[in-house]
Amino acid sequence: MNTNTIRIKEKEFKKEQLFFLFFAISIILLSLIMKPSNPNQEDDNLSIFGIKTPVICLHRLIYKKPCAGCGLTRSFVSLAHGDIEASLAYHKLGILFFIIVVFQIPIRLYLLRTGISGYNSLVQKLITVPLIIACIALVIHWLVFIFNSKA
Repeated sequence: MNTNTIRIKEKEFKKEQLFFLFFAISIILLSLIMKPSNPNQEDDNLSIFGIKTPVICLHRLIYKKPCAGCGLTRSFVSLAHGDIEASLAYHKLGILFFIIVVFQIPIRLYLLRTGISGYNSLVQKLITVPLIIACIALVIHWLVFIFNSKA
């Protein structure tokens, strides 16, 4: 590989890290800015600066039933405001996913500093293993929810 190709790959790698860093920071900032509009109610949407946000879950809009991720946004918002009890009430896995999002910040900063050479097998496992575990837990959580609601 010539040096120009290496520079292009490094530049693309850093763009990718910036994207994930921006995404993680945006999720955390939105969680801090948003607030529940009707706490402790069934239709409790969120609001931004007092403006109620619409339901964004297509599954919930079409089928009138929650999907595997329904409640995660409200869980994140509750957690960002220090309400662990509400966070768990909205989604049992919200704290796990929130930790994964927060953990992206130091990982992506590290990778921006070190470049491709810092993306070793340990870093790769630190990124992928928690996501795989969380996704499996999400599917199990949804299946339990589905079977409990039919009983």
